Amino acid sequence: MATRTRRTENINSYLYQATASLDGEIKIYDNLSSYISFNQSISQVLNYDYESVYNMYDQFVTVMDPLLSSLMYFHDEVNRVTIYIDKNVVKHGTTLAPMSEISDKEWCKEALSDNDNHWYVDMDKKQVFSVSRLALLNRLGIDGVLFINVDYDKAFEAFSQTILNDYGLFITDKNGNLIYELSQYDQSNKDYALTFDEFKEVVADHSDKYKIITQDSAATGWKIWFYKPDSFMISSTTPIIWIGTISIIVCVAAAVVCTVATSRFVTRRIVKIQKCMKEVENGNLNVNIPVDGNDEISDLTRGFDAMVLRLDMLINEVYDSRLKEKEYEMKALQAQINPHFLYNTLSLINWKAIEADAVDISKITLALSSFYRTSLNKGKNVMSIKDEIDNMRSYLTIQQMMHDGDFDAVVDIEDGILQYNTLNLILQPLIENAIDHGIDLNTGVRGVITITGRGTEDEIILTVEDNGVGMTKEQADKIITKDSKGYGVRNVNERIKLYYGEQYELKIESEIGKGTKVIVHFPKML
Repeated sequence: MATRTRRTENINSYLYQATASLDGEIKIYDNLSSYISFNQSISQVLNYDYESVYNMYDQFVTVMDPLLSSLMYFHDEVNRVTIYIDKNVVKHGTTLAPMSEISDKEWCKEALSDNDNHWYVDMDKKQVFSVSRLALLNRLGIDGVLFINVDYDKAFEAFSQTILNDYGLFITDKNGNLIYELSQYDQSNKDYALTFDEFKEVVADHSDKYKIITQDSAATGWKIWFYKPDSFMISSTTPIIWIGTISIIVCVAAAVVCTVATSRFVTRRIVKIQKCMKEVENGNLNVNIPVDGNDEISDLTRGFDAMVLRLDMLINEVYDSRLKEKEYEMKALQAQINPHFLYNTLSLINWKAIEADAVDISKITLALSSFYRTSLNKGKNVMSIKDEIDNMRSYLTIQQMMHDGDFDAVVDIEDGILQYNTLNLILQPLIENAIDHGIDLNTGVRGVITITGRGTEDEIILTVEDNGVGMTKEQADKIITKDSKGYGVRNVNERIKLYYGEQYELKIESEIGKGTKVIVHFPKML
């Protein structure tokens, strides 16, 4: 009974702390939302009637962009901050968009209904986001919605960081919809894990097979459900404990007898080791015990000296590693300056193009801005397949305009795979190769590039196919080797193998005069 009570208390403490951590993070984002919503500068910029689009752009870049961008720079878990406004505005990167893009969303209607911050989770798409009405704009008669997207795994990180084992956890929103699940069962106990439907049946039947503990999130209205087999709440180790206790008593008694029987010389050496261990415990690693003799205590002393030396080396290695990590972080922050300058420059070109009614220039500038924004991906190597496809579409738009639309692009991607992750920039090099070495060289027919995406039970398969000049099998095999003159396709192949394993690699199917097909396959990962 004492064991059950103690374990229940531990679980309650874990749930309380994890939920408090979640609520704390939510409140931070709520405060940021309120700051933007009631920010006079942003309201004035968005409400002002500008004489020209360039004047509008100038105010966006100098006033609004720094405020919104700072959220993502200081909060790495924030993926996107966008203001949607019911006013005739030009879309400005990811920070400003017309209300028409979201007006049909239920969460948009709810956000406009009051001044509260509303949180939503799309479990399938792994999205956590908040929406709120821009209060100051609303007072001026303009509808505006602030959208903040937060990293899904980061949002629920507190619930997976625990020493507890053999349990499951579900989180539901205020409407009872599942938004997060976690299964922390050992391999030998995985049969105890429940699906959400099975869990609801356990709750409805008031089954005593599982111990269920709940906790409510005050900040969001979400409910946290913890479940653990009831049998695991009772210690099944009582016989082992008794045996262990008896063994300890016997060992202690024997140790006492041996200690009394040993010589003062041996005792003195043990005390010396003990003192040095206390020094190490207090942080002093500059200790060394002189070794005399070849008995067991001498071996122990040598082992202790070697351990302290190795420990000192490891600490120094970790320290150096941390210094290098901070150095790399600094370089990464410095590197952000150049992309930021690039985005601002491209945005300026776009606004100038709009002002001059140069639609084509505006279109290609927006496509280029979108391509670089997505491909850089805040320095991350992995992105969702949806973002990779969006990035690919931007690149295709640029290429089609550069080629005066003399080739067609067919994109056929299953919606069911969009939420899975992939390495960034794996499609663009393949498409570039298909254009430069395929359809551009085949002047006899109109070029067609076909991009497809399919999912199997445990894999994602992406293909890039063209009706270009094709190549021999020897040429196809050479492309992904070090002997290749180009590096784009080879780089994609090597990145896939390094990240997913040697069993995953590019496959190239080609025939002279009939075109080329490049196949990429990798495991499903969220």
